[in-house]
Amino acid sequence: MDFDAILTIGIVLATFSVPAFLSAMADGRSTRASALCILLAGSAMVYALSQKPGGYTGQDIPEVVINQIARLIR
Repeated sequence: MDFDAILTIGIVLATFSVPAFLSAMADGRSTRASALCILLAGSAMVYALSQKPGGYTGQDIPEVVINQIARLIR
C-alpha cells in the first residue's frame, strides 16, 4: 500500500470518527471506539506524512485524495 492511500484512509477515518466521538460525548455513551478510530486515523496520517520521501505540502493533500478516489473508481 502506498503512502498516498494510507494518508487518504487516515483522513477519511478521521472525518467520520470526530462526529462519532462528539455524539458519544453528548449522549453520555462510551467514547472508546471512536477514540480508538481517531487514534488510528492520526497514526496513519503521521506515518504517511513522515515516511513519504519529500513529504507532503498543504497543496498536495487535496490532489492526493482526489487521485486516490479516482484510482478506486477506475
